Amino acid sequence: MMIRVLCIDKSRGFVEDSNLDDLVSRGIVTAFFRPGSDEWVDVKNGNIRKKSDVIYTGPERRNSLSKYG
Repeated sequence: MMIRVLCIDKSRGFVEDSNLDDLVSRGIVTAFFRPGSDEWVDVKNGNIRKKSDVIYTGPERRNSLSKYG
């Protein structure tokens, strides 16, 4: 899926979603458009998911779909 982005040089374009994390981490992309929320997300100050090396060891909180089927 293609994602709309704003780059450090103020240009706009589209990138493959699989490349977005790399471009953000390299500082090339400064914002991206989140169509589900109809908003631009600033990668420095916005609400984005970040990768973590921390492994969650607490109880499973997600329900299995098989319980409802």
